[in-house]
Amino acid sequence: MKKLIYTLIFWLLFNSIYAQEVIIIDTSENVFEKQALVILNGFGDSKKNRKIQQEFFQEKGYDLFIPEYVEKNSIDLTVSTFSSFYDKNNLDEYKEVKFLCYIIGGYVLNHHIEKNGRGKITTIIYDRSPTQERAPKVATERLPCISQILYGKVLAEFSEKNITPLSNSNGLTIGVIIENKATRLMRFFKKTSDSYGNYNYIAEEIEMNLDDFLYTYLDHDLMYKRFDVIGQEILHFLENGEFTENAKREKYNWDPFKKLKKNDINL
Repeated sequence: MKKLIYTLIFWLLFNSIYAQEVIIIDTSENVFEKQALVILNGFGDSKKNRKIQQEFFQEKGYDLFIPEYVEKNSIDLTVSTFSSFYDKNNLDEYKEVKFLCYIIGGYVLNHHIEKNGRGKITTIIYDRSPTQERAPKVATERLPCISQILYGKVLAEFSEKNITPLSNSNGLTIGVIIENKATRLMRFFKKTSDSYGNYNYIAEEIEMNLDDFLYTYLDHDLMYKRFDVIGQEILHFLENGEFTENAKREKYNWDPFKKLKKNDINL
C-alpha cells in the first residue's frame, strides 16, 4: 500500500503543479458572433491532460477556455473563483457559451448559474461517475494527510456535498456522459467505496434535466485524454444537442471494479 501511496503522490504533484490556464481566442471574428467552449476540469486536472484537451478541442469552431478555478481553501472560494473567471473573460459577450464539466466542475457551474443566471450559456455536458464521485470521500477518510497536502480543504468539503441538478434548466441543452469503470484508486479502495451503499447508474436519476445521455467504458482518468473514444460524441452534442445514434444508452453489463482486458471490449 505504501508503494501505491507514494506513486500516487508523485504522479499527482508531477502532473498538476505546473497546470496553467488555457485560453485560445480567434481574434479574426467579433466576439458576439462566436461560440465559447469552457472545460471545467476536476481533481484529475494536469498539465498533460490540458495539453491533450487543447490539442483536441482547438480549431473546432470555439474559443477555448480551460480555467484554473479549484481553490484549496474552500468549495465556496472555488465557485467564486470560477465566477470571477467568467466575468473577467467577458463570456456573456459571446453568442453562445458551452461547457464540458468534470465532476466538481458541474457542481461549481450549477452554483454559478443558480446565483448569477445562465447568461449566454446554452449547452452543458456533465461527466458523471457513480464510482469516482465517491473518491473525495474515500481519499479524505483513507488518505487524509495526502488529501490535505494535495488539495487542502476543498476535497474534504466537496466530499460532503451532493451534486444536485439545476432548479431551472430552461434555455439549456444538457447531456450526461456516465462512466462505467472505476479508476485504479477506486479499485484499490473498493471495500470502502462499497460501504457507502449501492451505485446508481440510472441516467434520469443522475441528472433529471438531461436531454440525452450515453454510457462509456472509460474510467475517470481516461475521460481526460481518450478523445479518440469520446471526443466525437462530445463534439456532436455540442453542435446538435444530442449524442449520435450509435451512442451507448444502456449500462455496460459488467462489474465496474473489474480490470478490463483487451478482449473484453473493442478498445
